[in-house]
Amino acid sequence: MAAAVVVLAERGPRGFTHRAVDAQAGLGQGAVNYHAPSRSKLLSLALEEVFRRDLETVVRFFALEDWSPGSVVAALTGFVREMTTGDNRLRVIARHHLRGESVTSPEVKAAFDEQQAQFVRTVSEGFAAAGNPIGPARAELFRIAVDGLMARQTMYGAEPLPDGVLDEIAWLIVDPSRSA
Repeated sequence: MAAAVVVLAERGPRGFTHRAVDAQAGLGQGAVNYHAPSRSKLLSLALEEVFRRDLETVVRFFALEDWSPGSVVAALTGFVREMTTGDNRLRVIARHHLRGESVTSPEVKAAFDEQQAQFVRTVSEGFAAAGNPIGPARAELFRIAVDGLMARQTMYGAEPLPDGVLDEIAWLIVDPSRSA
């Protein structure tokens, strides 16, 4: 599954073939067909791997006891930095390609809908537990902003945003009343 994520990130949907995943995994030709006999099943396995590893990272950064603005900003910036560097960067790119598949695949769309709803619940529950409840729109905006920052840091712009700018954006997401 990890090899499928790398192939999808590096080669895009057109280069996402059983043969390419076999080669990336160091397996003989046709080996991946045993676990994923169709392209749809191969995409499903890649999606499972992306979401499993994403959840591990979300839990590591957002299982906060302290949901004060400073703690949430630190969690948000730490999460974005980790997700957009090293091997995690490839996962964000693969996620982008998988999101494109959700336009034509109801199963992929349903999986994204559930994963995104889970993140929104995590954020909503965290703020509420800290005595600072936020509404559904603000929780969804938080998720959209995090998604956008990850895309910006991996796929758009000549360079990733410098730490100071990323920190400032995180503060604006967490505390919209704070001026830029």
